[in-house]
Amino acid sequence: MKKVVLMVSLVIMGCYSIIAQDDMRFGAKAGFNVSSLGGDANLSYDAKAGFHVGGVLEIPFSEELIIQPEALISYQGSGGFFQDDLNFWYLNVPVMAKYNVWDELYVEAGPYIGLLLSNNVDRNISGTGASFDATNGVDLGLGIGAGYRLDENFYFQARYSAGFINVIEDVNSKNRVFSVSAIYFL
Repeated sequence: MKKVVLMVSLVIMGCYSIIAQDDMRFGAKAGFNVSSLGGDANLSYDAKAGFHVGGVLEIPFSEELIIQPEALISYQGSGGFFQDDLNFWYLNVPVMAKYNVWDELYVEAGPYIGLLLSNNVDRNISGTGASFDATNGVDLGLGIGAGYRLDENFYFQARYSAGFINVIEDVNSKNRVFSVSAIYFL
């Protein structure tokens, strides 16, 4: 836990030191997730409601192209896996390339890395005798989305992210997350 706190502190301090430059903006982001695990059809991976909160940095390269790195704490998982709830806490760090289609509307795409902070997969699932205590500590994936700028400081955003790595080792279980967010730039 000390390593996670140290890493988040370093990311936040790095964002504050970069924000001193003129065109870059720092903001806060929060929103709602609907997540599940993509995988085998014979396993029940139901949708799970969750949330995310964190910070974003907006780095403009031109009027149309903006790079937006983020650091988000995200509650994800699956509502059903042999009828059990799977809960995962991640520190997700996406780096999105945003393209302004019009003044208020943009599309985005980019990779993300997720560091698993905590989970509840260290027990037998529904008395099946199968123990799934081996989880991957890192998730890599790709996100795509769109956003709308309400005014100079307030944005709404929708994004779909798909992971490439199995969350639970030796089980086809990749993260799938749809999120709706609000961002307020300082």
